[in-house]
Amino acid sequence: MKIKHNFSLKKHNTFGINAKAKAFVKVFSEQDLIDVLKQNTDPIFLLGGGSNLLLRKDVDGLIIKNKISGKRIINDDKNSVLIEVGGGENWHDFVLWTIENGWSGIENLSLIPGTVGASPIQNIGAYGVELK
Repeated sequence: MKIKHNFSLKKHNTFGINAKAKAFVKVFSEQDLIDVLKQNTDPIFLLGGGSNLLLRKDVDGLIIKNKISGKRIINDDKNSVLIEVGGGENWHDFVLWTIENGWSGIENLSLIPGTVGASPIQNIGAYGVELK
């Protein structure tokens, strides 16, 4: 885990705006996130896929790019499946994974950009199905 300074965010937002972050770091685990938060004093912005983000100027603070991955089935019975998913997982890839495993319910939410961690906030809904 390395904090980069004066970092271009062009590849980290879907508009491709070349704003710069005062500091930028990718976190790959909960411990990475804890370590970064302990040593940081700047304002923090958590970044997922960058699809609901319009940068109008450089960011004076620390951008934390969520790359926490992994999927774990907590419970699977005849009525439901409970899955723990890393917030940095790509949302569309996660939907495809559920389809591949034969679990229905969120397939209408495929092709929506972003990450699993941003899904409760970024307004994921289509064809009568909604994440909330």
